Amino acid sequence: MAVLGRIVIIIISLLIIIDIVSFKFFSYQFPWILEVSEYLLVLLTLLGVAWLLKEDGHIKLDLLINRLSEKNRTRMEILNSCIGAVISLVITVYGLLATWNLYMRDIKTETILEIPRSLLIVVVPVGFLFVFIQFIRNLLSAINKLKF
Repeated sequence: MAVLGRIVIIIISLLIIIDIVSFKFFSYQFPWILEVSEYLLVLLTLLGVAWLLKEDGHIKLDLLINRLSEKNRTRMEILNSCIGAVISLVITVYGLLATWNLYMRDIKTETILEIPRSLLIVVVPVGFLFVFIQFIRNLLSAINKLKF
């Protein structure tokens, strides 16, 4: 996910550079570049969320957590992973249902490119599926920690 995120950042940067150079030297802007960049920013966010969870980079209440014993900290980690996994699974399932609904009705964006909305929305359930998997991995790791 981190590698894909880096690729998306490079693509966004190149698109913006192309748009600036074409406007500066040829007085022409590509009207679709802003739209594609916006879609890629959403994709970047959803690609990065599972990686950030794996790296333990999300915001925590360190002031509270640091006061707990190691055993209670692990219990909090288990509870957090359970809640996160359930929420991620719910978002994944409903995201897939929404994507399928948009696909079946062939709904398109009302923008320059007229992209099928299902292609734009599918990144949400896919991204949260990876978040769900990471929460399960964190849960199993915390359970193993608690056993020892």
